[in-house]
Amino acid sequence: MVVVLAALFLAGTQLPGILNPPAALTDPSTSEGPTKTPTPTPTPLPTSTSGPQLAGTFEWFQLRGGECISSYSSAWQQRFAVVDCATPHGAQVVRVGTLGADPQSAFPGQSTIAQDLNLLCQQSGTFTAELLGAYPDVVWQASYPVTAEQWQAGQRNYSCFVSRSSSLPLVGSFAPPAVTG
Repeated sequence: MVVVLAALFLAGTQLPGILNPPAALTDPSTSEGPTKTPTPTPTPLPTSTSGPQLAGTFEWFQLRGGECISSYSSAWQQRFAVVDCATPHGAQVVRVGTLGADPQSAFPGQSTIAQDLNLLCQQSGTFTAELLGAYPDVVWQASYPVTAEQWQAGQRNYSCFVSRSSSLPLVGSFAPPAVTG
């Protein structure tokens, strides 16, 4: 039974070649008639790797900073829906960075990273302060490597988010002008 199935399979893989034989090959130097000019392959346009992502859904590690997030529950989400900052949104990524580039550095611990990010996420130049007066319930949250295993695997990126404790939407961009697109 297995031999029969194997033979049928082999025959089935040969049918396209039997039913549709390839066109006869000719030597282009001996053929007469017009020569066909090859169609040039278009060069893809370069994509920007700086500035916020445009509207769409992105994995957490694809965010660049400046993105406004439509539906937001926490900085630890795996995927984020990016929207235009002029529309009401749940949060914004105001900063993305790296916690040290030395691959040999020891994991500083989750509490140390959290303390450092509390300062990094709120330092001058990370956000536009003008909007703070309009939103007295602004809260900061960051995502970062939380285990020594993540740290040793090279996960050193962090993201700073701003949202509202009331869960009401934000309108406008908290990101500094150099980060917004």
